[in-house]
Amino acid sequence: MERYRKYYIFAFIPIGLSLVAIAQMPRAQSMDYARFSVLTAPAPAEVSPEAFRKIPRLVHTRHKIVRGETISGIASAYNTDIKTLQSTNSNEFIFMPYGNYMRVHNKKGLLYEVYRDGESFNSIASRFRPSRSDPEKFRQAVVKENAFPVHYMLKNHKFAKGDRVLLPGVYVNLDTYRIPVSGRVRISSGYGNRYHPILKRRIFHKGCDIPMPIGSPVYPARSGRVIFSGWKSGYGNTVEVKHRDGYITRYGHLSVTGVTAGQEVQKGKTLLGKVGSSGLSTGPHLHFEIITPGGKSVNPVSKIGRK
Repeated sequence: MERYRKYYIFAFIPIGLSLVAIAQMPRAQSMDYARFSVLTAPAPAEVSPEAFRKIPRLVHTRHKIVRGETISGIASAYNTDIKTLQSTNSNEFIFMPYGNYMRVHNKKGLLYEVYRDGESFNSIASRFRPSRSDPEKFRQAVVKENAFPVHYMLKNHKFAKGDRVLLPGVYVNLDTYRIPVSGRVRISSGYGNRYHPILKRRIFHKGCDIPMPIGSPVYPARSGRVIFSGWKSGYGNTVEVKHRDGYITRYGHLSVTGVTAGQEVQKGKTLLGKVGSSGLSTGPHLHFEIITPGGKSVNPVSKIGRK
């Protein structure tokens, strides 16, 4: 039987040039490494934070959150800042469940992910340009920080869905949900089916119960407009706030309410009322609920720190 010789082809990548940077180079200027990927792994599964400090060009990856990590610690490890990670992930990371992932990078600003084919360089730069910055200087800064060729700006380059563009110095003002009370909190009764202690039967609990001392102040989880303030059957003294996206937050079992319908309220600042035990309640606590524009409830805990 005829013997076949094995031939091995090795791709050498210049030191300091990341795979992400290569992927972002225009097709005409990048080397075709894809044909060598059969015998050589394209990159390690996870990149160490130390590497991000040593590579001058933009690099990004997914970071798996481990027990005990903080958002400030992760930002420091990857040589960036907290606002960058919050903006890039659209998450304030108030809760950081270990095992979840976040997108990290080694620059400062929003790492924008293109959501549809054909988004142009100019449209992205125009949409995210800080209001007081010079349009031309901002576009030049985007080119420089991403190491894009100049023709990306001159010819209004079209991106593909999934491409990422760093927008230096851009931070997103996140309208996310916060815990409506101050201090250390715990959930005494979560979202979902439960045995009701008063009705003595299993019913669906549409929110979460946060036990707090009577009189503890309650603030809006997000800014919005009060659409109800008064007594609601089962909930007792209740306040409902409607937000810009149509979602509604409900705050029940209050001892007193401090706002009226039609009033604009600010997240974490306007006093909605105080914790009590009004309505069907076995003790002082806040019932916190989030309702979609379609009228369905969602798990409030899953929305904390998110939109």
